[in-house]
Order: sequence, then structure tokens, then C-alpha cells
Amino acid sequence: MDVVTGQVAKRFEVPAGATAEHEELLRLRAIVELGRAIGVEHDLERLLDRVLITCFELLHADRGAAVIYDPHSQAPLLTVARDREGQPCAMSSSLPGQVMLTHRPCLRTDEGSAIAVPLSYQAADTEWLGVIMLDGDRELSPRDLELLEAIAGPTSLAIKNAMLVRHVHSVIGDEWRRLDRVVRDLPLGVLVLDDKRRCVLANPWITARAELGHFRAGEAIDAVAGIAASDLLGSDLCTTVTTDSDRILAITANAMIDGRETVIVIADRTEERERQNQVAHRDRVALVGQLAGGVAHDFNNLLHVILTYANMLEDSLEDPDQRDDAHQITHAATSAAELTRQLLTFSRRELVKPKVIEVAHVVHAMDPLLRRTVGPQIEMDISIGARIPRILMDSSQLEQILMNLIVNARDAIVGTGTVRLALEALDLDEATRGLAPGRYVGIEITDSGSGMAPDVLSRIFEPYFTTKARNKGTGLGLATVHGVVQQAGGEIRVDSAPGEGTTFYLLIPATEQPSEQRPVLDSSTTSATILVVDDDDNVRRATERILRSAGYAVLSASSGHNALAFAREHEGTIDLLLTDIVMPGLSGRDLAREILAINPTQRVLFMSGYHQHAPIGQSQFIPKPFQRADLLEKVRTVLATDAARVG
Repeated sequence: MDVVTGQVAKRFEVPAGATAEHEELLRLRAIVELGRAIGVEHDLERLLDRVLITCFELLHADRGAAVIYDPHSQAPLLTVARDREGQPCAMSSSLPGQVMLTHRPCLRTDEGSAIAVPLSYQAADTEWLGVIMLDGDRELSPRDLELLEAIAGPTSLAIKNAMLVRHVHSVIGDEWRRLDRVVRDLPLGVLVLDDKRRCVLANPWITARAELGHFRAGEAIDAVAGIAASDLLGSDLCTTVTTDSDRILAITANAMIDGRETVIVIADRTEERERQNQVAHRDRVALVGQLAGGVAHDFNNLLHVILTYANMLEDSLEDPDQRDDAHQITHAATSAAELTRQLLTFSRRELVKPKVIEVAHVVHAMDPLLRRTVGPQIEMDISIGARIPRILMDSSQLEQILMNLIVNARDAIVGTGTVRLALEALDLDEATRGLAPGRYVGIEITDSGSGMAPDVLSRIFEPYFTTKARNKGTGLGLATVHGVVQQAGGEIRVDSAPGEGTTFYLLIPATEQPSEQRPVLDSSTTSATILVVDDDDNVRRATERILRSAGYAVLSASSGHNALAFAREHEGTIDLLLTDIVMPGLSGRDLAREILAINPTQRVLFMSGYHQHAPIGQSQFIPKPFQRADLLEKVRTVLATDAARVG
């Protein structure tokens, strides 16, 4: 028997010989005390058990049952059935169902003696909660039914209260489980500390990262990610820290209103910072490219003049020392032009003049140069696979890629070592790493050098970043390689680790285009007439001098408009228009269109130190600065071909 209910029952047990009034008073007081006892009980099963115990003490019943029904489906939700001795028993009577149907108390004597009353909660509407039923071997009277009705009143109120509490607990439990699930699955850390620095809650994100500290419920915490717990408690803090593993963490601490707990949220900002760095890197590259493009035209014009007159001076001098001095000028100007070209290449602003080239032939031709470059102490291994396809690229750019990567491999080796260059044909069946399916030329360059640390590896394609000693590198080599490969529609990646060497992997799309055939040059073309157009007087005079020295008749114009007027008024034949592209007023491309409208068979050759618009075909373009021999060969080639339309 329940202790509290037993005390109530014993206290109000009707003594032998008591008067009817005394008996009634004791029973009513028992009902009141029962209401007080069960009013604070929120467990439905214990509540019903207490009610049945009291019923057995106050009524002459041998068995009892209390049934609670679901308020929506009216199906039995909970049943407690027991006998006077406290043992479970079966109640086979159909009386509870009848009472729930009629909602009226019932006394039955045809199948033994049994009473039953409904349990209901009176509010705006009556809510039928269940039934209490008693039966016994002795006959139960209408007076017993009235007493059971009196017990049903506080019982119904207690049941409703317990059901409300159960519902609240269920809702709270659901919300807590939902909150726990959300906190557990958050892609950031959540930590709750009480005012004694003890861990109240730590989600798996935090506990999985030992570098943040060790967090166990109930244990005091000294520090969180290196920040003293005392600095976090009771404060509104927002800061960023870098861990020993170079993870960047944003830590926010907020104290609860009562100050008893502090919620700490930790977010890993490493990848976000890397994305920001990548964007900043692209912006830096774009800025440098814009700067390079802005100065390239004028700078290359100056270099063109220097190269032209230095070459002429070198050819005219007989004294070896003087010739060497002039050669040094030529060499310096050529190096400066190469530096400008590298700037434009990695910023993807250089005019690309791709043509179909045989990669295997280029590597074969460079074999002696590459072996001399690595030196006698380093073994050079070149492996060329079968049936290497052709690619569409400027051959000088391919040579530049190979030379830059081989030089880097050589510089990574201290003493003796090995550098390996391998070519192979690859077929991609599906898109990968931004490359479309198709046939590719794979270039792999591996060295046995010192390798690179992760912080160096992440920056190797940045312009002007270098680990070489001062005056040993410009920091543009790998940036240029990266720009050229991507400009060709390919992809480059690198694997390296300290002490394990470095491997560069390049994939360049193959092409099915046939190799270009060089035209047969007619030596008689040196008698041709060429109209030279350039707004830079020094460049124009230097170009005129090269052409006149080769036997050409040269006409000169300082602007597009002057050249157009010259072409309209000139009585003779102009065999070739050699014009700069970037000029004020009428550009070289517009000038060519106007002249072609006058003479559709006019041959055109463009020149420029920098041109940011759509590339012009290889056959119609020569970049400044150019060597004397390159210009003359290009002029003879254009004169030997049919005129081409200008897009």
C-alpha cells in the first residue's frame, strides 16, 4: 500500500460502532485528504493506484479498476486494476464501456455487485477522461455509488492536471531533443559554462577537436582555444584566434541574463579566410595585369626602338669590344621584353598566337638545352610515350613552360639528384577538375629535391612570390606557367612535401587540326611597297629603317587618318599595310577595314606591344618589340600569301 494513501486511509478508517453521522464525516474528510494527496501526483499510474487504495478503505469492495481514455480516439489509454490485497486482477465486466457511453454512474447487481462512475473535467466543455469501477462479493449500495462519485471529483481534477503535466513534459522533451539534435549537428561548436567554469554542455563539434581543450560535463574548464575561461565567463566577447594547426577560429561568448551561464560559439573560419585570400589573390593578379597592360604598349615601343638601333649599331661596328657593348644593350632590351611578356602572360592579357605544334618534336629539340640547363651533377631522364597528339599553343610558350619547370626542379636539388620529364597521351572519359572529356597531352616533371612545405605550396603560383635568394629569381616563372596552361584550356597541379621532392602535372587539350604549312617565299617580294603606320615617331622610323635596309620601298604615316588619306591619293601600288593596332583616333583594325574597302586584295600586317581586344590571327600579327630578322621573315610570309579579311 502507498505510504501516504495508507496513512490517509488509516487515519479515517471507520471504527466499529461508529454512528452514521460520524461515519459520513470520516469518509468525507478522507475524500478531502485524498484530493490533497493526489493533487501533487503527476504520474498517472501511481495516481490511480492511490485512488483505488482509498476506495478499498472507504468502501466494501474487493476489486477495483480505473481506466483513462484517449480524449481524441476514446480508446483506453491507461488501465490500473487491482484487488484489496494490492494484487493485479482482471475486470471482465462491460460496465466501464457502458458508463463511458452514457456518461452516467451505474450500479449493477445482476452479475454480482458492481458500481462505476465516469471521470470528467468540467471547463467550457465537459471532457470525459475515464471510469472508476468497483465490485465485490458483498452487495454495494446506492450510498456506495454516491461516495465513489465524491471520490471521482478530485480524482478527475488530478488526472487532468497530470495529463497536462505529461503533455508539457512531452512538448519540452520534444523541443529539447530537437534542440539537442540541432546543436549536435551544427557545423560549429557550442559550449555552455556555468559561473563556476564548469562545463554544462559541449556539442560533438567541440569535443572532437582536442586542440580546443578537454570538455566533460560537470568538470571545470581552464581555457577554451587558448583563451582563459575566466575571460569568457559573464562577458560579451567576440574575437579570432589561430590554433597551433593554423586553423582560424572565431569565438563569441554571451552571458545569459541572470549571469549564471555563458554560451560560447566557435566557428572555423579557415576555409572562408582561404576563399578571401583567393579572391584577394585574383584581385592582385588582375591589378598587376591591368598595370602591365597599361604600360606594355609604351614600354614595348621603347624597347623596339632600343633593339632596332642596337642591332644596327652592332652590325655596323668592327671593334669586338664595341660590338660586345652593343650586344649587351640588345640582351638587356630582350630581357626587359621577356619580363613584360611574362607579366602579360600570367595576367592572361598577352596576345596569344596559338598554332598546331608537335609536343614530342619540341621536347626532342629542347633535349640538349634541358640537359645543359640541369648540369652534369643532375641526371636528366626524358620519357616520351607513343602517339603523342598535337596541341594548339604558341611553341615559344610551351618552351617557356618546360624551361621554367626544369629550372625550378634543378634549383630544388642540392648536390646530385634526378629530374624526370615524361610525356604521355591521356583520354578523359568524364569531366574532372574543370576539364571536359577528351584527349589530352600529359606532361609530368618530377624532381628528387627538397620539396615544399604546405605554406609555400599554397603560394607557388602567386606573382613575385619566390623562395630563391635575392637576384636569383623574379617570382614570375610559375605564375607565367600557370597563366599559359590555363590560357590554353589546360590544368596544372602539383604534389610536394618536405624531403620528398616535387611533381608537376600538366594536362593540355589535344587538337585534331593539321599542322600549318609554311609558304614558299618569293625573293622578289623585296621590291614591294610597304605603308608603315605608327603614332610613335621613333618606332615608325626604326621600322622604316629595317625595311629600307632590306630593299623595300617604304611609305610612312603617323596616324590612321593620314594613312587612309595616303592610300586614297597614292597612285602606285601598296603591297603591304604594316600598322600599329593601338593608335588614337583611327585604330589599326579600323584603318585596315577602310583600306580593304578601297582595295580588297590589300595585304595587312598588324604590330603592337599590347592589345587587349580579340586576338588577331598568327599570320597577320607580329608583337613588339621584334628583331630585324623576325620582321623581315613575317613581311615576306605575308607578301607571299593571299590577302585576308580583317575581323
